Amino acid sequence: TMSENRENNSKIHAYWIHRKIEDPSAVSGFFYTRECTCSNCGKEVNMEKPHCPFCGAVMDEDPGE
Repeated sequence: TMSENRENNSKIHAYWIHRKIEDPSAVSGFFYTRECTCSNCGKEVNMEKPHCPFCGAVMDEDPGE
């Protein structure tokens, strides 16, 4: 169950990956979609959340960029 996972120290840490879409009207030439994908399980959600609703990962990792 989820409550048991929270007490466990081996939490999954992940981050949201946003797709980039080219857009000439954007200052940088592209923008990021609101939808994003969990870096741990690869499932897509419609917007960023503090945890992945699919695998329960905590979204506090630095994507490294």
